[in-house]
Amino acid sequence: MKGFTRYLSGFSIENKIFVSNILIIIVSISTLAFFANNISQKAIIEKAVNNSSRELVLIDNNLKTLRFTIEDYSKILASDFRLQNVLYNDLLSDADAGYKPVEGLNNLSMNKTLSETMSNIVEPNTKIKAVSILTAKNQWVDVGFADNDYAARIFGPMNETAKHSYLPVWTGLIRFKFLYEGEDNVFAVSKTVIHKDTGKTIGRVVLYVKESVIASIYESTNSYKGGEFYILDRNGKIISSQNKANLYRDFAETTSIPIPLGDHTNFIQGRGNHKVLVSTNRFEPLQWSIVSVIPIDEITVELKEINRLIMSIGVLCLLLAFIVSFRLSRSITRPIFQLSKTIRRIRKGELNVRSTYQSTNEIGYLSDGFNSLMDQIEALMAEIVEKQKTKSEVEFKLLQSQVKPHFLYNTVETIISLIKLNMKSEAISAAKYMADFYKISLSKGNDVISIREELRLTESYLEIQQLRYVEYMEYTMHVEEEILNGSIPKLTLQPIVENAIYHGLKMNKEKGVLQITGRLCYGHIQIEVYDNGAGMDEARTKAILMEPAGPKDNSSFGARSVHNRIVMLYGYKYGLEIESVAGYYTKVIIRLPLPNPQEE
Repeated sequence: MKGFTRYLSGFSIENKIFVSNILIIIVSISTLAFFANNISQKAIIEKAVNNSSRELVLIDNNLKTLRFTIEDYSKILASDFRLQNVLYNDLLSDADAGYKPVEGLNNLSMNKTLSETMSNIVEPNTKIKAVSILTAKNQWVDVGFADNDYAARIFGPMNETAKHSYLPVWTGLIRFKFLYEGEDNVFAVSKTVIHKDTGKTIGRVVLYVKESVIASIYESTNSYKGGEFYILDRNGKIISSQNKANLYRDFAETTSIPIPLGDHTNFIQGRGNHKVLVSTNRFEPLQWSIVSVIPIDEITVELKEINRLIMSIGVLCLLLAFIVSFRLSRSITRPIFQLSKTIRRIRKGELNVRSTYQSTNEIGYLSDGFNSLMDQIEALMAEIVEKQKTKSEVEFKLLQSQVKPHFLYNTVETIISLIKLNMKSEAISAAKYMADFYKISLSKGNDVISIREELRLTESYLEIQQLRYVEYMEYTMHVEEEILNGSIPKLTLQPIVENAIYHGLKMNKEKGVLQITGRLCYGHIQIEVYDNGAGMDEARTKAILMEPAGPKDNSSFGARSVHNRIVMLYGYKYGLEIESVAGYYTKVIIRLPLPNPQEE
């Protein structure tokens, strides 16, 4: 970089302007192309998100329709009078009395009746593959569709919960065997059969729906090549997928995508060329999740054409920029030489020199701006001198506040009173707190100390004040460990605490509370001093940090001095802020910069 700078130093000013303009234009065009590409990509992805969301809503609606249809068929079958008569007669049969229970279910006419009843609600008339019937005596009826032995092993006998569950119940994905087609992946929907006259539970019907029926809902829906849909159960297992090898597997382990949470979720997962757009929709009736996974590369195919267009326009703009930049550099260089003469004189110390070049073009504006800048520099120099004077006055008043003779006098009086009352341990504690207070307040002449030391100083002050005004106050401190190494002007908290006691808590008839809290807050340290004392009205709150009306107006010197010291040390981003409601509370917020890691 230094070699390149030395190389440019040999250029004429005209060439420097020309090269600089070209570089700026190249960077601008590149930046524009970059943001245009990003904006286009975001727009395309947002479009894909909307399309994916619409597809998921469509799948959700189709699933709802399928669910209602299957459940309606289960209700129709469970209420069919022929099925109810067969199941009810079987329930009334008494094996011990010599009546054979199998007569009503397995004789040829009854078998035919059941077959006719179920044939209307299975393939090819509907999307239901087969139906099983479980009697109240836990007998599975074989009507030539489902393997009843398989059903008995999977579902077992009817339990008490099933007897009192009158709504259709869906199982998860299961492997089931059919008599003529072997095993397949199905969802089972069971419905308790309630006799319409007696209200007794006389059996249960189970309808089987193939997973492929569910998959057919979304197989023709995907708008993007390479996109996939999944349906997950409540545990994150895949219960429907275009790739049947993924069934029964954990979604997160199979796809390396975290299990999506929430009703409607869209996020991008992966890195580089392996990024995918993941969209989800919650199918609440069965607590399923419909998940769409689309490769980002497939979504952004049309972005390549946009990039080619941007490159073509960029090359044309760059050629035009070469011509304009060359002519512009020539028009600028001549008046610049005249302005440079004035600058060289100022470098020699002639600060009152001003440019005499007058024009309405940009160089004329530059000349006027340069003159204005020099005027502002002179004004700033005068302001700096005034600020230094003000700083000296503040530091002098700070030095006076460090001595605190009235506090020393009052503390000594308190110690004497405690000794007279034969409260020697309290007197010793007061003396120790006073020693700690003055030891830290002196701080070897340092005006800035750590927050940890400032809190110790303030705690010593509060402990002494609590001995004196035990009927007025109690206090608490809660400060985060992370900010204790931060810097703070010495005696920042003490004046604020003193004001809270004398102008807040003592004004109340009842005992008050003073709270000091400190924490990290949005990139800075924030310390709050809160009291539930007398409070102030809005006009008084605003006036506290303002400059005094006259030399004798020292009513709020403590808070104003603290605020000014913080501003001088750290800038106008930091300082005090006061909130108060008359008769209720006052809160002083102190903002300080974060601690420097090197100092820790």
